[in-house]
Amino acid sequence: MQGGAKAELNLGKLMAKRAAIAATGLRARPLDEKAAIIAAVHEHAWPLIDTARVTPVIDRVLPIEAAPEAHRLMESSTHIGKILLQL
Repeated sequence: MQGGAKAELNLGKLMAKRAAIAATGLRARPLDEKAAIIAAVHEHAWPLIDTARVTPVIDRVLPIEAAPEAHRLMESSTHIGKILLQL
């Protein structure tokens, strides 16, 4: 949603990869349900991250002084992955 609520999607590529689109939000959920979701992520997702079975895609690392450039890159949507600022 960082680029806005509307986007163009290539359904052919989505279907070729047998991928799916899912959306959810936690804001309207009861507190106990939010806690259960967080516990499940901690139990099932974090181990995959800890063992590097799931890793982020990093487009580039910039010095903190280049924050304005990083914002321009994000706004242009020409990057693939995360743009990190390093202290």
